[in-house]
Amino acid sequence: MKTNYLKIGLCFFLLAGFINTINAQKKNDFGNPTLTKYLNDEKTRSISFSGYTEIWARYSELNPGSLVNGEQVNSISDLSLRRVRVKMSYQPTEKFTFVLQGGLTNVNVASKTTPAFELLDAYAEYKFNDIIAAGAGRSTWRGLSRFTTGPLNTLLYDLPSYATGNAGISDETVRELSVYAKGQIGKLDYRLVIADPYTNVSADPQYNLATFSKTHPNKDYSGYFKYEFFDSENNSSPFHSGTYNGKKKVLALGAGFEYMHNALWHLDEAKTTINDDEKSFAVDLFYDTPINKDRGTSFSAYAMAMNNNYGPNYVRYSGVSNPASGVNTSVSSLNGAGNNSPVIGTGNTYYVQVGGTLPYFNKAKNSLQLQPAGSVMLSDLDGLHDKALTYDAGISLLMNGMSSRLTFDAQNRPIYTLNDANLATVSDRKWQYVLKYRIDFN
Repeated sequence: MKTNYLKIGLCFFLLAGFINTINAQKKNDFGNPTLTKYLNDEKTRSISFSGYTEIWARYSELNPGSLVNGEQVNSISDLSLRRVRVKMSYQPTEKFTFVLQGGLTNVNVASKTTPAFELLDAYAEYKFNDIIAAGAGRSTWRGLSRFTTGPLNTLLYDLPSYATGNAGISDETVRELSVYAKGQIGKLDYRLVIADPYTNVSADPQYNLATFSKTHPNKDYSGYFKYEFFDSENNSSPFHSGTYNGKKKVLALGAGFEYMHNALWHLDEAKTTINDDEKSFAVDLFYDTPINKDRGTSFSAYAMAMNNNYGPNYVRYSGVSNPASGVNTSVSSLNGAGNNSPVIGTGNTYYVQVGGTLPYFNKAKNSLQLQPAGSVMLSDLDGLHDKALTYDAGISLLMNGMSSRLTFDAQNRPIYTLNDANLATVSDRKWQYVLKYRIDFN
């Protein structure tokens, strides 16, 4: 089965190359024709191929007691394939679109078995007009906040950790089976989604501590609405751009929600099981503008405030592409193994991100730029006595726009332990350094 997936992926690449030879189209960031074939003279019907690969070289200070290949270590240097994606979009008519995407995620030293090339997206969409389109299938279409699906182009090495806080619990690789409606009414852009969440937990309820329930899951309802004051953003895919590098002037004010009935549970003092709803609300503001188009300079900023109610004292600790395979519980922290840190929970989360592009190194060719950026995430959660502060600082070298870029990021995260009063307090902080290279094809 895995071999078949790899063969399918290879066929996509070969077919894309064949299409390109017979029908040259507009140029991509490399100055090459895009991998799109138009099926009619009006260029309203097409088939296109795209994808990308993200490779990480990383040094991580690990949480206390972390095990790598059964050995307790304090730090690790590793390589990781963060994401590999191959995507096909087919538009046989002016109103109908079908999207198919596969890939690999988080291939690292902790991946003992051969990773599977898995089906990620398979959904169809019918566009009635600009005001409304409807779709169904397996996809990342969902609401709540701008980056809940993950951004197209990130200022830093990866998307904000809070944004996909339920990843791997109620979804698979941030995907769910869903139906959705979306559209643009003047300057207002909206999406509404009803999804079938997965059940990936097996734990029994605990006293005064909400955890995701292993009973039959209810529907996942979400929505996101934004008002675009200047340029309009493309809503053909579920992903929002993290930056336009000055190619657009965008000011978008957004608000969203997510609701799952009886998604979690806990025990009360009488040892009775109490079901808890997940209720999340967010507001955010995204601003991206050119400063000097001739020199290539731009500025980008994003701010978000989110309120989450999962039930009493719920906190989720998670780490991206976690290199640890286990933890020695006799010396461990509340964070658990590897690079886990608190990413979401009952309470409030705030996030701010700023960055921009510096002048071209070679103005004649409009190539090679530096893109510095930084972010701060502050979580005030009921289950933590001390507030959780995580911050990143990084810089990217854009070699061919956002399609070929090298990013260095330094991240600092809190480590939590229980004090003498049985309260979760910050006992230490750890660093992680990531050097990422991303290359796109389209």
